[in-house]
Amino acid sequence: MVIAVDFLRLEEFCSIYIMEKPLLLYVFSFYWHFLNALFTVEAPSSLYIVECGSNVTMECTFPVNGKLKFRDLSVSWEKKDELKKQVYSLLRGEEDFESQHSDFRGRIKLLKEKLNLGRSLLQITDVKLGDAGVYRCLIGYGGADYKTINLKVKAPYRTVTQRVVRTGDNKWKLTCRSEGYPQAEVIWQNRERKDLTDKANTSYETGSDRLYHVTSTLTIKSRIDEIFYCIFWNKELQENTTAILHIAEDSADTESRHFLGAILIVPALIGSVLLFILCIKKARANKDNRTPVAASSVAKLSKHKDKHNRRDTSFEDGELKYIQIEKT
Repeated sequence: MVIAVDFLRLEEFCSIYIMEKPLLLYVFSFYWHFLNALFTVEAPSSLYIVECGSNVTMECTFPVNGKLKFRDLSVSWEKKDELKKQVYSLLRGEEDFESQHSDFRGRIKLLKEKLNLGRSLLQITDVKLGDAGVYRCLIGYGGADYKTINLKVKAPYRTVTQRVVRTGDNKWKLTCRSEGYPQAEVIWQNRERKDLTDKANTSYETGSDRLYHVTSTLTIKSRIDEIFYCIFWNKELQENTTAILHIAEDSADTESRHFLGAILIVPALIGSVLLFILCIKKARANKDNRTPVAASSVAKLSKHKDKHNRRDTSFEDGELKYIQIEKT
């Protein structure tokens, strides 16, 4: 004999009358354990670890025993924060998005084609740091049961920005910057792997993205051709990212040089403008000088052409006379 009970109605019924009728508590507790013995929800994995910005699919399973009767199925995914947040709800075969919390809208999908196999797969796209927490998968189908699943979101300190600045004679300021989640510890070491962390100054800031923006600076006296390591150690995730800082002769990223470069930019711009103006004035002067010369040249050319034409005419007349005399 199979007893079909709507677990949502049972919970509502119990919450209303439990204070007035203690007997109902006993009845509800009895039937809850009885139904659990017949209907059990399982979680193949109770922990999911995913990187921020990627996708994750969490799963819980339930018994179907034959062909799934979709109208008898209720699925609910909730996130247990200070206030319970509804992630996804399927009531008697109908999806309910009105009760879905705004944090998850547009990023949640239940793979309904897998329900026939007794698998409730919840997909979250573009995972955010705020998605981390404990989720509860509730299934109602002839019986009722749930399982809790923990979701952890990480943002590894993959990129480390480094800077080497000379502050004096064999004095240097080494800086490493990176961002990630959870908060990381910064460890400094020299070539021999001696710990120099106590000589460093490390600061932490958090932005609207909830990422930790970490800056660590080591001020030290060192000769040329030395190397130092800054290590971002994420203890919670057991991960580390290491950057190598090399002090070399060409480590000329000094603060004074940056300042000098900024000063020299202004005169260079002014000089370029003055040179441009001078070129324009010179071009105009050359244009004015070329105008009369061109006119004179044209006049001379015209005069020379007329003289040449007159010579050609005389030559033709003489030739004509010569021909006439010859004929005579």
